[in-house]
Amino acid sequence: MKKLLFTLALLVSFSSFGQNTINVNSHPKSKGLNFSIKEPSKFQRNDGKRPNILYNWVKNQTDLENRITISVAIKKMPKEMEMSKKEWKDYLKFEGGINDLTAGLDNVSKQKYIVIESYPGIIFNYSNETQRMEYVRKTNNKCMMLFIDNNAFVLSMSTLKKTNLNEKMFLSMANSIIFPDQYK
Repeated sequence: MKKLLFTLALLVSFSSFGQNTINVNSHPKSKGLNFSIKEPSKFQRNDGKRPNILYNWVKNQTDLENRITISVAIKKMPKEMEMSKKEWKDYLKFEGGINDLTAGLDNVSKQKYIVIESYPGIIFNYSNETQRMEYVRKTNNKCMMLFIDNNAFVLSMSTLKKTNLNEKMFLSMANSIIFPDQYK
């Protein structure tokens, strides 16, 4: 048993090698939600330029074909979607909430109910087409949404090439998230 615990501890310490943890406390865009998350190694962190985006981590910034962007956003839920933790759990698991929330997206796959830090949420893949002036760009995306105190905490990854959707790295980041205020 001691060998097993030692091996697990060793694996955990190696799995986070090269990663820094960022602690977000009282950030102006965080809607009062404090959290920590492990940053992906070999990515450049930038402050988000849009209203709900706190941070973007970018790899291969100047190589559009191989660029990978990971974002953290926090969005205030509209009044009609403000629900308790139990209501969110029931809606997502038993009342078609996952399909409702992904209905307007293209090529949704791998959608499922998840729980992180006791908060209910969903995770899914989808594709998206965005246009800037005359340039149209199709991206492949992975998205996780957690529903916390009338906010949606969103972790997303976007890339042009489907092969660049590094699910293991994304899940490692998702599983590193801690919401410390719930332990007070």
